[in-house]
Amino acid sequence: MDTRTFAGLLAATPPTALRIIELTAELTRHDGSLDLDAAAARQKDVDAASAQAQDYASTTGRLKEALRWHLRPRRS
Repeated sequence: MDTRTFAGLLAATPPTALRIIELTAELTRHDGSLDLDAAAARQKDVDAASAQAQDYASTTGRLKEALRWHLRPRRS
């Protein structure tokens, strides 16, 4: 995996179908609060979804910084 190029950074970015969004919806009560008992019972799912979200944040952060670096104003 070549993370030195934009194509490599894009290829390293995980898909945007983040499980944490769906899981949070499943664990949210009708009043909008989180069902802590249900979340505790699904701890493995919560951990996996959190890891996936962290990986996504990390790789998209690298891509953002690469773009920012390349687009920064240059002094003549």
